[in-house]
Amino acid sequence: LMSIDPRPETLKRLDRKVGWQRFFMGFENLWAAWAKPLLVLGGGLAIIASGALNVLPLMLRLALLAVLAGVFIWSLWPLFHMPRIKRLQALRRIEQASFVDHRGFSSADDSLASEIMDPRAESLWTEHKQRQLARLDHIKLVPPQSRWRTFDPYALRVPVALGLVAALILGQGGVLQNLREAARVVPAAPVVALSIDAWLKPPTYTGRPPLLLTSAVIREKLATGADIEVPENAVFTLRVAGAETPVLTFLSPGTTDVLSDMKAKSDIKNGTLTAEATLTRPTTIVVSDGSRELARFPVTLLPDLAPTIAVSEKPTGDRKGNLTLKWQAKDDYGVRKITGELELADEQDGQVGFESNGIFLFDAPELKFALKRGNSKDEKGQSRSDLAKHPWAGFTVNLNMAAEDAAGHQGKSETVTFKMPERVFSRALPRALIEQRKQLILYPERAAHVSELIDAVNLYPKDLFEGRTPSIMMGAISSRLRNSSGYPDIHAAMDMMWDLAVKLEDGSLSDLRAELKNLKEELEKALREGAPQERIAELMDKMRKAMDKYLDAMRDDAEKRAAEGGPKQPGDQGKSISRKDLEKMMRDLENMSKGGNNDMAQQMLDELDKLLQNLQPGGESQQSQGDGSMDDMMQGLGDMMKKQKRLMDETQRMPGQGQQPGDQGEGQGEQPGQGQGLSDRQQQLQNQLKGLKGQGGQNPSLDDAERAMGEAGEALKNGDKDGALQKQGEALDKLRKGAQQLAEEMRKAGQGQQSGDAKDGEGRSGKDDPLGRPRASRNPDTGPDKDMLPNEEAMQRAREILETLRTKANERGLSDQEKAYIDRLLRGLY
Repeated sequence: LMSIDPRPETLKRLDRKVGWQRFFMGFENLWAAWAKPLLVLGGGLAIIASGALNVLPLMLRLALLAVLAGVFIWSLWPLFHMPRIKRLQALRRIEQASFVDHRGFSSADDSLASEIMDPRAESLWTEHKQRQLARLDHIKLVPPQSRWRTFDPYALRVPVALGLVAALILGQGGVLQNLREAARVVPAAPVVALSIDAWLKPPTYTGRPPLLLTSAVIREKLATGADIEVPENAVFTLRVAGAETPVLTFLSPGTTDVLSDMKAKSDIKNGTLTAEATLTRPTTIVVSDGSRELARFPVTLLPDLAPTIAVSEKPTGDRKGNLTLKWQAKDDYGVRKITGELELADEQDGQVGFESNGIFLFDAPELKFALKRGNSKDEKGQSRSDLAKHPWAGFTVNLNMAAEDAAGHQGKSETVTFKMPERVFSRALPRALIEQRKQLILYPERAAHVSELIDAVNLYPKDLFEGRTPSIMMGAISSRLRNSSGYPDIHAAMDMMWDLAVKLEDGSLSDLRAELKNLKEELEKALREGAPQERIAELMDKMRKAMDKYLDAMRDDAEKRAAEGGPKQPGDQGKSISRKDLEKMMRDLENMSKGGNNDMAQQMLDELDKLLQNLQPGGESQQSQGDGSMDDMMQGLGDMMKKQKRLMDETQRMPGQGQQPGDQGEGQGEQPGQGQGLSDRQQQLQNQLKGLKGQGGQNPSLDDAERAMGEAGEALKNGDKDGALQKQGEALDKLRKGAQQLAEEMRKAGQGQQSGDAKDGEGRSGKDDPLGRPRASRNPDTGPDKDMLPNEEAMQRAREILETLRTKANERGLSDQEKAYIDRLLRGLY
């Protein structure tokens, strides 16, 4: 028997059918694996499409989405573990579908065992396979089947499908919109409701806070029919959100007429209107949305009055030719600038006008004024100007002062007529030079005559001046006058005559005084501009050395004048100060600058400059000395005021009326009998005051202080804390006034009395100390012992506050209001 192999054609047909059956069976497994993910995805999509998640809080919505995502990922597990369909499984499925028994198709891959392999068995086996494969014409493939009952026994697919269809048809909003809202991780933009915010911001220089026009207080005020009052040039700011067509209109008060001259800078962005306008006249502000009125604000402007200024005392001068002006300026919001102008008066020394026009060839002297504080509402100031060199010195002038506020309004003072101070020269040659200089000022045509007089003096210079320099300078002056080609040459010769006269009068003092003046100006500039502390310390050191040289030169000059047999200094005896006092002033000045108290440092620098200009060594000392009993009384008043202050502090720590002792906190509760103890101490102070009054005369202020002390004691006994504090404050105030009255009596009693000796020729004035402060008492609150400086702890605290403000001013992100507030604080410190 021949062996016929059926494989080539028959088995290829079988392989194709097996391949298709394996594909169908694999699709069934894939369908079964996707059943759960599809159910979870359908349910989640139904929930999202319905819009139910949109109404949930953000955290709950995100939690539900996280749960759905977790369940969906879990349902994908069967996809990654699907079994591989084997050939034998596919053949068995075909056999079952084709009703083929005895494994007709699946045995096609079988083969004979090798131990029974022989030609007869192989031929028989081949015949068997051909007969089995002959059934391929009747083979049937099994298409994919869903098998829902197997993997969805509860038919969850039905409610999921119905819910998804219902959500797609009946859900709120679109599907994509709901999907975006479900995936949103930030809060949704709320629906913009209609809102109006309006402010009125007064100008910064007024110091007034902004007004929120939509606040409850302003609404109540508007409900009564009252207008809103703000300073003129206030800025109106508006913000309207949620309106369709917002409109801002300015109406004339009490009418419907639109003010065409008032326009607002407006901008609409993201449906929000912002507008800003400066109010220069009274108006009614109307905010509307189309034809619907939203708000109405009637505004009345408070006028910014012009400042007022007056010369408080008649201008005075000293022997050095320095002009002292005292003035007072007021403004409703603050004075920003003070100016002054001088002009020649018509009447001069009982005559009207001048015989010559020479003096009119010179410009008026320039006056400089400095404010102690920026934008001060009531400023009392004093300025000193060195006008000795100016050609108008010694002539009658008219002074007109003007004050300007931050808005640019100006106020002028009444005209004050006075004689400009001129320097007094004691030596003959300087006095003669100044007389000839005045001739040139009035009569410039007499230049040749003045030149001849100078030449005449210069012919015999012996004993007139030391050295050759003055003689050379006089020759140069004479030559310039003799060969002058016009007024510029004459004016230059006049300047040379002044410099020579000062040098002859003061000697080396003039150069040292000029050096001190330059250092003082540099120090003023450094304090004003907030220079580093190293720069200020350097200038202070230079100024100390210059003052030492100046004092040494003054002592030498005094000895020289005494040797010449002439007066030490002309005029009245001036005010002097010792080197120790000067050094203390310099230390105080340096400590003030370190503490950031530049205002007080500037004031002390002005006093130091005034003192140095009037310093006269070698003068006789006059100092008032009052009665010893009055001194003791003044000392007693000072001690009593300290005790009264301490008693007020302890009274302040008492519990108020109706307050339990424990409410004060630890260490501050009222101890048993504390009110009675404070009352007894107040009574002791009152008795001390009675005994002290017996040492002096009538003093109504001390009588009032005694009465107030008694009433304070009664209030303490009754537990009336507020009443006790009020009476104690009244008693302290009356004690101060009584001490001031006593000091004035001591000054009057001490006038004309001589005492003390001058150390190194340094005299003391009778009424005031070298800084112009009263000497008559030792009371620390009113006398020369009063400490002008705060203690070291206070200055350290001031430095810390100053550094904090500077750091805060440099921070980013500050609002305009915060910047303006910090700027005002820093201006107040500088």
